[in-house]
Amino acid sequence: MPNSIQIGRTDNDLAAVTGVGTARTGSPLLGGGINVLTSTAGQTAATLPANASGPIVVRVTGGTAATIFPPVGGAFNGGTADANVSVASAAIAVFYPHPNGIDYTAVELTAA
Repeated sequence: MPNSIQIGRTDNDLAAVTGVGTARTGSPLLGGGINVLTSTAGQTAATLPANASGPIVVRVTGGTAATIFPPVGGAFNGGTADANVSVASAAIAVFYPHPNGIDYTAVELTAA
């Protein structure tokens, strides 16, 4: 049996996403349950959706850390509203949505 980890996803909702800019404005939505985000210098931003129905996984590829934003007004891990988190290059992060529809608990896993 291969090594694996259960993170609460039961589908194969895979999306390829390319980071855009460094701000929320114009950044792509991480719409898949599992997102492969390509991040390059100056093109690092992506935004999580409001009212997600389950955990959202983000795998960062490329040589640059990604900048992930919550939905407008949202926060990560009880922090400041609208503040972003950085996910290291070659790392995987799991974002667990809160019942209010805009906040997330962010967990970055060890770089792959």
